[in-house]
Amino acid sequence: MSPQFNAKAVTTRARTFASGFTAGQRAVVIVAVLGLLLGAYALSRYVSQPEWTPLYGGLSGEDASAITEQLDSDGVPYKLADQGSAILVPKEQVYAERIKLAAAGLTGGDGSGADGWALLDEQGITATEFQQNVAYQRALSGELSKTLEAMDGVENAVVQLAIPEPTVFSDEQDNPTAAVLLKLSAGTELADSQVQAITHLVAGSVANLDPGDVTVTDQDGTLLSGSGNGGGGAASDAGQTDAQTAAFEKRMNGAVEDVLNAVVGPNNSKVQVNASLNFDATETTSKTYSQSTPTVPPLSEATVNEQYQGNGANAGGTLGTIVPTPIGSGGTGSYEREQSTVNNAVNESVAKVQQAPGQVERMTVAVVLNSETAGALNTSTASQLVSNALGLDPARGDSVQVSVLPFDTTAAEAAKKALDEAASAQRNSELITLAKQVGLLLLIIIAVLIFLRRRKKRIQEEEEARIEATASDLPEGTVLSPQAIAANQQLALAQEADLSRDRMRDEVSAMVDNQPDDVAALLQGWLAERK
Repeated sequence: MSPQFNAKAVTTRARTFASGFTAGQRAVVIVAVLGLLLGAYALSRYVSQPEWTPLYGGLSGEDASAITEQLDSDGVPYKLADQGSAILVPKEQVYAERIKLAAAGLTGGDGSGADGWALLDEQGITATEFQQNVAYQRALSGELSKTLEAMDGVENAVVQLAIPEPTVFSDEQDNPTAAVLLKLSAGTELADSQVQAITHLVAGSVANLDPGDVTVTDQDGTLLSGSGNGGGGAASDAGQTDAQTAAFEKRMNGAVEDVLNAVVGPNNSKVQVNASLNFDATETTSKTYSQSTPTVPPLSEATVNEQYQGNGANAGGTLGTIVPTPIGSGGTGSYEREQSTVNNAVNESVAKVQQAPGQVERMTVAVVLNSETAGALNTSTASQLVSNALGLDPARGDSVQVSVLPFDTTAAEAAKKALDEAASAQRNSELITLAKQVGLLLLIIIAVLIFLRRRKKRIQEEEEARIEATASDLPEGTVLSPQAIAANQQLALAQEADLSRDRMRDEVSAMVDNQPDDVAALLQGWLAERK
């Protein structure tokens, strides 16, 4: 067989195979083939996409512009991410492109590639002590800047250090100070704890630098921390104490409302706790001495006994010797003394107590109950409940006041009325939409019924006209038998069925051409029902 004959046979077989399908089936097959082709094309495009890897991140606008220009000249595809501060390139080209950019002087940094400890490598043997100190401060500032830029939300950081030179001619030395300028990303706001972390990080990197001597400022000139005792300054400490006090009061309010809501119901009580907290950190050391137990023997014990008896004779003796003078005169005398010294063991105890900040100094509570729901709960009972719930101590000045008053529910009623109106309007809108849909469906059904009725009437008229035409073709005087009339009617019905099939085929073909997606969905539903 020749190739031409084989091609002709294949073409003939394909046509024969295709002729076995109706127009709708051929349309479905064409749509399925097109869908497969489109799916294969999309899959090939997805598979051919490269795997993107970050080339550089945390770039400024100038650095990103210079790097993208170099990538365009090298013909390397790239994508921008992280609001333009990061550049992505295909994974297989990332290392080669970094080498090319480094050769062109584009390292993806902040333009301070020589900052940091690399400055010390550039020192020559002729550098003076002053130059070495300046280079050390610059290197330390650069390293601190790089460390701060690694934090989330910090785009750029500049650290300025003022380290005084030590001198032997003065006993008093100036303390080093530091100033930090941060450029934060859009929408970033540092918390007080983060500012304190920055100050302690800088202070821990410089010898003899106190965290209170570190000043942190953002790009807008806002002072985030100032000089003073503590890492964040007085403002930062005040902000933290206020936040902790507010959190404590909120927790106490919730505890009291939970108790009252069980009696008067939700939204029928209002509690406000005002607390005074002491955030001073105190440390107390006490030393106590006590006598040892009797069963423990003494450390040392000494007893002295002195006795003397005389007969009234004159005193005499060797010169220099002390002779006791007899008591009385003209008779005998006596003298006796006993002394005992005991050194007992002494117990010693040392107690060191550190009091954590945040101790409650005083609490005042104001409670308002709704008179409509208070019921049998009077002010005395409510005060006792609140006192026990909060652990109030009258000795430290704690107080509670409970009032039973009618609540103003105007705003709540207005809000409820507005919500009800909105819900009613929503229901009405849904009903109107449903009515429109039902009306449209009824119109479609009526239109279909009218179409079918007119079609049936037209078929009947055509049938009668065909019978009349058949009868007119016969010779005059010809009388058709009932069998002939029935045969003509059957023939007319067969012809009408053929015309109806042709007309329906044309309508289906037109529908396939105009609405291929709807036809495909309909066929899929039929196939699913058969399965």
